Amino acid sequence: MKLEQIQFVHFRNHASLTFVPSGGINLIYGPNGSGKTSILEGIHYCALTKGFVSAYDIECLKEGNLFFLVKGKFASESGTETEVKVSYSRQNGKQLNVNSRNIATFSSHIGVIPCITFSPSDLSIIAGSPAERRRFLDNAICQTDTRYLDALLNYRRILQQRNALLFQIREHRSGMEMLDILTEQIAEHAACIVSARIRFIREILPLTEANLVAVSAGETPHISYRCSFFSHDNSELPDQLSRLFKERIREKRQEEISRAQTAIGPHRDDLLFFLNEKEIKKYASQGQKRSFIITLKLALYRYFLDKLDEQPICLFDDLFSELDHHRVDALLLLLSGFGQSIITTTEKREIAGVSALNICEIA
Repeated sequence: MKLEQIQFVHFRNHASLTFVPSGGINLIYGPNGSGKTSILEGIHYCALTKGFVSAYDIECLKEGNLFFLVKGKFASESGTETEVKVSYSRQNGKQLNVNSRNIATFSSHIGVIPCITFSPSDLSIIAGSPAERRRFLDNAICQTDTRYLDALLNYRRILQQRNALLFQIREHRSGMEMLDILTEQIAEHAACIVSARIRFIREILPLTEANLVAVSAGETPHISYRCSFFSHDNSELPDQLSRLFKERIREKRQEEISRAQTAIGPHRDDLLFFLNEKEIKKYASQGQKRSFIITLKLALYRYFLDKLDEQPICLFDDLFSELDHHRVDALLLLLSGFGQSIITTTEKREIAGVSALNICEIA
């Protein structure tokens, strides 16, 4: 997949801008606050219907305006063209239009334009809360597996219903039969989610290791899935996981009722990252953490390509900061074998095979 052109109207700090990238590595440079990241965020809106920096659509609306519009034209490896328009206004909210057709269910668009992102805030995948690591898993797997996306949406819906019912049971002591029904339903989706997550980790780990060897020789990564209802990350069939979930949750019933919260499930699971058998969060340097996250994100390129038979677009914000020349050169060598990459940086770099664009010269 390649971005052919993207237009912005009243998006973040761009009143009107059109960006036409090359098909290889694109380097957008310029001072902080000049709108480099906004270009990446607009592309992300076209791919995943949301930003990767701003959590709320209204934060992308240029001050003093009533709406924003992002319009991107993309071409697949087979030559199929896709035009995506994402608009937002305070009055009508967010709207998605793909090939002149309004899309009511945004989740149905996920995976049409595969996209990989990196920004400095992604270090929170290591140092932040378990929710950050679960978000990484979900964003990656949802782009390649519609069954996972469906299971995740259904799980979240039933989880909300189940927690509300637990509160009702605690307060009024009624609804136990419905609790059993919701437990059966949520167990099926929990098993599907955990099974897919474990499979993803097993497939992404060797790809991450190969990238890390290229960028930082001598370091061996490992990723472990910490599940809330079983103690190992060996391969488990969904039926087995569903049974384990129901067995474990029966033991937690009184605790769940007293807290009015579902005690176990994918919403409470976590990842552990290791480098040379030491937990990265506790022992790695900032440079090692950054290199690990970047190589983990780069591993998604091969993963997406294998699953979708389509090259993802790579969006990397401030990729080179805190990296020495050796690691930068190694990263660029890896990216030269990828499809389209768009990288932001504060300084101009003269690099063979890289299209460098000054943000101030993009009209």
